[in-house]
Amino acid sequence: MTDKNNHSGLIIGGGISGIVCALELNRLGVPVALIEKEASLGGLAARFCCKASETCNKCFACVVDRKLKEISEQSQIPRFTGAEITKVAGGPGSYKVSLTKAGKISELEAAAIVVAAGIDPYEASGKGEYGYGVIKNVVTARDLEEMLRYQGKLCRPSDGRLPRNIAFFQCVGSRDESIGNLYCSQVCCAYALRLIRAIRHKYPEVNATFLYMDIQPAGASFHDFLNACREDEGIRFIRSLPSKVYHSPVTDDLRVRIADPGRGEVIEEPFDMVVLSVGMVLKKEAKALADLLGIGFDEDGFLATPPRDSGLFVTGACAGPKDIDRSVTQAKATAALVHNYLHGR
Repeated sequence: MTDKNNHSGLIIGGGISGIVCALELNRLGVPVALIEKEASLGGLAARFCCKASETCNKCFACVVDRKLKEISEQSQIPRFTGAEITKVAGGPGSYKVSLTKAGKISELEAAAIVVAAGIDPYEASGKGEYGYGVIKNVVTARDLEEMLRYQGKLCRPSDGRLPRNIAFFQCVGSRDESIGNLYCSQVCCAYALRLIRAIRHKYPEVNATFLYMDIQPAGASFHDFLNACREDEGIRFIRSLPSKVYHSPVTDDLRVRIADPGRGEVIEEPFDMVVLSVGMVLKKEAKALADLLGIGFDEDGFLATPPRDSGLFVTGACAGPKDIDRSVTQAKATAALVHNYLHGR
């Protein structure tokens, strides 16, 4: 019989899913430790800015900030940042995890392990026709997010001036047979539209063109939000994915080639800046970790759900694309599963 007397959990990954799972397990009375490879907690979501316009647009960036504050004040949860797992031994109810931090080797024991290893944004330079990494005024949504959060203003990277006409490309690195990523990353449409609404609220003179394949709904209130976007005269929706971005070295302005569904022909339109909504891919570190733990992968390359009696659990976007809200919900549910497992339920 599996020995579950340890009643301890180990969370691998200190993004929003790992943080919430650790806090919830602690609330349930389960001794828990948190391991994060980076020097600080929060993951990608810690860099997100608030996307409120005249109302809250439910981007949940504020939730990440609150949870980071909450765990920083929680002395009962040991946190190992800047740590890398090198070995996993033992089995259900009695795992031994070796990790290195600043050249020092430590060993932790746990009855259950939760993998919350997160995702990486698709590397946008893989779509060479869009010019990311070569054309200065082609940025990713993440670049734009960090610009708004840390610089506090919207500007073109090439010359610092306000871009008055921005194109937002969807499905960059998702639903794309040419790169082998057939899945939808699910969150990109809502994410980009929230960015657009926040920009339009602060800079009403800026116009946005939203170029998409399909619009993926996200959340119960998304349709109302989408209708509000469609009613905004400064947001234009074109159901067409661009084929090429051209750059003027003199003005740094851009021209985008698209198939216009209204006219039934290929056209080129000028823009001051292009923003790429890149999809999600599993972190390389998560793949290595899965191999250490013997966790499989689903058909889209994300982590599969381990057998319940293994004492291994997977939560967050590493188990498939999710936004912050759904990641938080799943992390809480995973904590309940771990608690029940440890108590033989």
